[in-house]
Amino acid sequence: MKPAFSSLFTILLLISCNQSSTDTYEIKLKGSESMHGVFLDLKKDFEKTHANIHVTIEGGGSRTGLDAIKDHQADIGLSSFEFNLDRELGANHSVKEKVVAYDGIVLIANENNPLDSLTDDQVHSIYQGEVFDWNQLGGKPGTIVPIIRDENSGTQRFFTSHFNIESITRSAVVSAENKEILSKVQGDVNAIGFIGFAYFSQGVHDLRLATEDSNGYRSPTKRNLLNNSYPLKRGLRVYYTLENDDAVKSFINYLDSKSAKAIIESYGLITLNP
Repeated sequence: MKPAFSSLFTILLLISCNQSSTDTYEIKLKGSESMHGVFLDLKKDFEKTHANIHVTIEGGGSRTGLDAIKDHQADIGLSSFEFNLDRELGANHSVKEKVVAYDGIVLIANENNPLDSLTDDQVHSIYQGEVFDWNQLGGKPGTIVPIIRDENSGTQRFFTSHFNIESITRSAVVSAENKEILSKVQGDVNAIGFIGFAYFSQGVHDLRLATEDSNGYRSPTKRNLLNNSYPLKRGLRVYYTLENDDAVKSFINYLDSKSAKAIIESYGLITLNP
């Protein structure tokens, strides 16, 4: 009986070990549309070396990412806006944040719009509805069509805060994501919008913005982002909790890897120093 019992024990042990080695885990990411594209590529690269971890990603905006963490509906929140966590979650929260890259918000106009720069006051006036025609700003006559994001957007929150926009004009057209804003500006010579740097494309041009020291105007080039002369530079961050499991910790650690940094930089984003 002893040899039979020993053999049975060995079989059960092997089955148990095999089950442990094939356990699968799922990590849910949710939030910023500006970070959605690059994180899709990061997900694919991460899963190549972590076959037992499946990553899902949902957009919805930075606010939805933080809310999902708060409500335990996601493991990692993606945010292009720096929320005050103590104010949003209370002083005893356990949420951590990690900046993974920097980019710039790009103010864009149709490629056939002759204007190449705007002052802060002009941007403020456009989005508050205080000016309504391009000829009021030195451009060709045409009713200005401001394109904005929805209230969950971290990009919009950063943009309106920077330009002290308290009440957005009723004529503004709301778009769900960066790609939609880009498409609308490409198709309308009178449109103006703002997008994350990673989504900048043909058919539009950037409108240079005044530097904070009033020393000319700057475009969102990598050089100007690195030397901090472009005024709409921002951090792209992830939120997660201390209680997360090893799968989540593996993904957070992966974001510091050379492979992850190469993917992030391929989108024109700036990674942090090691």
